[in-house]
Amino acid sequence: MSLIIAVPRERRTSERRVALDPSRVERLLQQGLQVRIEAECGHAASFHDEDYRGVTVMHGFASVVQDADIVVKVVCPTLEEIALLPSRCVLICIMSAFQHLDEVQALRERRITVLAMDHLPRITRAQPMDALSSQATVAGYKAALLAAELSPRLFPMLTTAAGTIRPSRVLVIGAGVAGLQAIATSKRLGAQVEAYDIRRAAKEQIESVGARMIDTGVEVEGAGGVARALRKDERQKQHDVLAEHLARAHVVICAASIPGRQAPRIITEDMVDGMLPESVIVDMAASTGGNCELTRIGEHYYHQDTLIVGPLNLPSHGAVHASEMYSRNIYNMLQLIIQGHDVVLDPEDEIIARCVLLYDGQVNHASIASLLEVDEVPFGGGTHKPAELPDQTAGWLDDGGKSADETRPGETVQKAIAARPQQGSEDTEGPDSAGSVVATAESGSSRNQSETAKRPAAQDEVSAPRPLGAPDDQLDEDAIRDLAALEGVDAEEMVRQAEATDSTVDEDLPRDELIRIDGVGPALQERLYSFGYRRWQQLADMDDDAIEKLSIQLELGDEIKEQDWRGQAQRLVRSRP
Repeated sequence: MSLIIAVPRERRTSERRVALDPSRVERLLQQGLQVRIEAECGHAASFHDEDYRGVTVMHGFASVVQDADIVVKVVCPTLEEIALLPSRCVLICIMSAFQHLDEVQALRERRITVLAMDHLPRITRAQPMDALSSQATVAGYKAALLAAELSPRLFPMLTTAAGTIRPSRVLVIGAGVAGLQAIATSKRLGAQVEAYDIRRAAKEQIESVGARMIDTGVEVEGAGGVARALRKDERQKQHDVLAEHLARAHVVICAASIPGRQAPRIITEDMVDGMLPESVIVDMAASTGGNCELTRIGEHYYHQDTLIVGPLNLPSHGAVHASEMYSRNIYNMLQLIIQGHDVVLDPEDEIIARCVLLYDGQVNHASIASLLEVDEVPFGGGTHKPAELPDQTAGWLDDGGKSADETRPGETVQKAIAARPQQGSEDTEGPDSAGSVVATAESGSSRNQSETAKRPAAQDEVSAPRPLGAPDDQLDEDAIRDLAALEGVDAEEMVRQAEATDSTVDEDLPRDELIRIDGVGPALQERLYSFGYRRWQQLADMDDDAIEKLSIQLELGDEIKEQDWRGQAQRLVRSRP
């Protein structure tokens, strides 16, 4: 008897995507598989029932999933849907398990096998199934268009009889898949784009799509390439540099996220206060707390003269192509697990071993098991440890200064969600979930100059664990050794590097008047101080690499060399009494 694959209609609020489109269903039918669809399952994505030729069209969720071997969905099913799923069937979807613990527990109790499309490993063979990347592509595109629509300025430079209109300046924070797509789309719209990512390796990717990388002068890679915690002075430097760029930006698109954790907090209220009038912030990480501390989930509102938007489920607003790409992801996963007329989950296959979230009533991921307070039973005996972090988001540090690899997944985001005020519907979702980016009557744009949009007091308790550091901001050697053991790198080397990078310019040393160097004004002097250049001697000792790096940091092109800052500093040092 052939396998039965069920495609129900998505029921979470404003979800418009469908798990399988007609073209992939046709291929499955050619393989001798049975496919059932729920009536109008693809209607919101412009796929009509008559487009699904050769399938059985059924009415109602219970009817379509009855006796199904495999159920494919876009997002996690609701508790009501889970109660109707056939016991021991295989469910394939984007689970966002940390945000749906009640649903995970219900699936576990019903002994339903769950393959989470958001738990794929970072290997080349898994790329055709990478649902997070395919949906992030749509999200980044839509975020750029949303920003362009909401901004009162035009993105491109226009030369008209009425004069020349200068292009808008767009700043994108986070250069993962969504961020890079937002950059590329903004560039195609004609904007001047710059971007920031904490990963040094992102520079080439950012430049490849036509943007300029912002260099904060902060290096976060420690021994073995592991992200280390930022010291207080480094966090301040990052803040100051980004604040300066935000003050010039007309549009800011936030795209930094850490799966299973609260989004890294990057933009603070004082940074927003310094932005240009009528500027726009589109925070793609709104569903997990937001990159901007003033973001409100699913709302458009003004903080002073800056419009802050917290859109939800951007991929669903490009439902046609989002569904087509997700359908290919699902189809490729089905090809991996279906052999003949049977579902075969090979525990030796790394993709399957990492994607299986639940099997035979057991939780196969340590972080989820911990949150549910049950024992973890790795699928395949633990040969392939579940991956917690896709490579497009690796390297971001959370509020406490810890890298994503140092914090137990799920804890932060669960506390953040618990601390939020309810937004009306229990169907508020994660990055690929239900919601609307269009202002509604209840959550429409509100412009109140006195409104500061503070987060609830409970949010103060949501901050992530403290960084690897003692109270005096010195790095804890024991903690570093523990981290080294965890990462499998040389502990002594990691300690030596931490000691070396922990040295800072003595704040008590008197500052030289850098404005005595031609080309350095008061504002530039303050920037040099913020980058740690306090003495003429430091500028006099710069080699060519240091000069090039400082030029990039200060965005001065060849001015430092042309004006010979190094030579001027050397002469000032020699003239010192």
